[in-house]
Amino acid sequence: MLRINVAVGVVRNDLGEVLISKRKAEAHQGGLWEFPGGKFEEGEGAAQALARELHEELNISPKSSSPLININFNYPECHVCLHVREVSEFEGTAIGREGQLFKWVGVSELSAYAFPEANKAILSALSLGRYYAIIAGENLQQIMCHLKYVQAQGVTLVQIRLKNLSVEALAKIIKEIRAKCEVLGLKYLFNSQMAISRTAEDGLHLTSFDLMSLSQRPDTQALVAASCHNLDELHQAESLGLDFAVLSPIMKTSSHPEAKVLGWEKMQSYIQDINMPVFALGGMTKQSCEKATNLGAQGVAGISLFLPSQLSDMK
Repeated sequence: MLRINVAVGVVRNDLGEVLISKRKAEAHQGGLWEFPGGKFEEGEGAAQALARELHEELNISPKSSSPLININFNYPECHVCLHVREVSEFEGTAIGREGQLFKWVGVSELSAYAFPEANKAILSALSLGRYYAIIAGENLQQIMCHLKYVQAQGVTLVQIRLKNLSVEALAKIIKEIRAKCEVLGLKYLFNSQMAISRTAEDGLHLTSFDLMSLSQRPDTQALVAASCHNLDELHQAESLGLDFAVLSPIMKTSSHPEAKVLGWEKMQSYIQDINMPVFALGGMTKQSCEKATNLGAQGVAGISLFLPSQLSDMK
């Protein structure tokens, strides 16, 4: 089957705004907004193709770019792969060289614009960041310390996974956890095994068991994610329209040294088949993040990864 590779750029300015352009009315899906880019030419890689397209379309030249997400589509006549890359530094001043309308938009404002359906995964990946911290603890003090510490490291996305607390203990502290996340600007998801009454603002992180028991996405506008350990579970998360997944274990961990690991190669092969952001979990370090993203992952997830030694000892 013919394979068409397309480079797509998420270009940020000094204010952190993202550049989007509007398709001409007569074009396919005309009138919708999109991220700039175009097809590879012979012999080009994703970075080269994107640099050429941005210069041709918008008069800007990236100093560098990094992978964000790949999105795949099978059509009767061809297979299309969107290679989406982030550009945070560029030379030149953006102008619409092809007469296209473009504008700079804050990431939080992108949902107000109509994009092709294929761009949903790009919007999700943009909003998530590279780190997903899993918050554990035996009491409120530990949990609050963990939340404050991860936020200070630039983490914006957390899963609250409190397995060892009783229903009564959870009921006493859950409001304080929500309030703390709001103050710190953290997007939070509660693990699906926590016995709490969720609100409309609460994100939900599904265990793999809960994921495979569902036939449709949970009825919420908040973030929904899932823990996955194989390709079938990733496909289930994608089919339900979840916002992202966590794949594990990638490497050996001290907490589960006997677990069979997937390894980097298998992780990459799984993610290439999935059109949603996927975090790598298991034996990750912050230095692993670049390798994980280069192999197609959204970033890395973990518990002790985001803890100083004294808090790690308490978890």
